[in-house]
Amino acid sequence: MKKYKKWWITIGIVLILCVIGYVYWFAIPKYTANKAVDNYLAEQKITSNQIETRVIKKDWKMGGYLTKIVFKDDLKLKYEYSYDERIDLPYHIYVIAFKDGSSQEDNQMKHPPLQEQND
Repeated sequence: MKKYKKWWITIGIVLILCVIGYVYWFAIPKYTANKAVDNYLAEQKITSNQIETRVIKKDWKMGGYLTKIVFKDDLKLKYEYSYDERIDLPYHIYVIAFKDGSSQEDNQMKHPPLQEQND
């Protein structure tokens, strides 16, 4: 009987450590990235009712998180808000827009990046 108790205690400890690790390495950074994008959009004077689609994913290649947004008033472009706490831009966000796979210049976007990114 003692043998089984030790087994369940070990499994319980491992599960608790896995949950803590998931929250620390994935859930909290995703929440932080989402909040940073929300703040950046607010700074751009964009409201949630202007957004057609919004998807956030872990950016495994570059690090950080990537939020892809299509705006109702600019359906031809797919905006990518890249969050990485290592980059020194407003809210740690870098914005780029794509049309048919090609990146667009800031003057072709209806929602260009904040001024600090253009410098």
